[in-house]
Amino acid sequence: MTTTKLPVQKQPPLLEDLVEPLKEILKTGLPVSFDFGDMNLLALRGVVARSVMPHDRLSRIKALNELLARLLVHYPDDSLGEAARIVFGLAPGVRGLTLTQRRERAASEIEREADHFRKRIEPKIVRELARQLHSDSQNYVPRTTPTPEPVEVSGDTPYIAVGDVASHDKALREEAVSRLWANVYALRAEILRVERLKNWPYDPTEPQLSQDKLHEALKARTSARTDAQRAIQEFVADHGSAITSGAAEFNVEGLERLVRWNT
Repeated sequence: MTTTKLPVQKQPPLLEDLVEPLKEILKTGLPVSFDFGDMNLLALRGVVARSVMPHDRLSRIKALNELLARLLVHYPDDSLGEAARIVFGLAPGVRGLTLTQRRERAASEIEREADHFRKRIEPKIVRELARQLHSDSQNYVPRTTPTPEPVEVSGDTPYIAVGDVASHDKALREEAVSRLWANVYALRAEILRVERLKNWPYDPTEPQLSQDKLHEALKARTSARTDAQRAIQEFVADHGSAITSGAAEFNVEGLERLVRWNT
């Protein structure tokens, strides 16, 4: 059985080409229906990148649903954020309502008449959502982009040179440097994970699950911070405060600032 490959955009479409399918989604509200097939949205690079199976339409629809939910949860205008979530059917208690009913609730949320909301506010919300989709899509490189040819290691690229194992002491130091950087980058990863989950919850539709994931990340960050601090102290005690990475040299104070970051 031959699978038809779905398109992937090389660049995002015009805003108007995103606005029109968003208007169609607005009619029934989120989640996007399983028969949705507009490739202006489904072929967005940000949607394709989030799809578990990029060439499966339903997988892309799932990714689009999740992306739209995240963008609405983090709608950039706080004064319209809840109204945007209501009219798109994301807010609690509005799923299954007609578009007219959702408009009335959204208008009430911002103390406007429903007709004014439909004519003035709703188009602004839809266009802003289209702008966010357009912007998000620019964060991803098309999967069809050729992989660059391999290059020789140079500069700060990690590699093992003959001199690294030329003597017992040199080998010990290089081993210690590698373990130190492993701990430092593990801490950096956990710090970034915490900040990501603070700004973009794990699942915008499941607040408790998102809070649990953030709590897990905070615990992991604390553990990684302890490990990194211990690794720095042990390295300095055995090898001094000059820490190398490839051709560059760092001072231990810089790593200690990372350990103390946001504490």
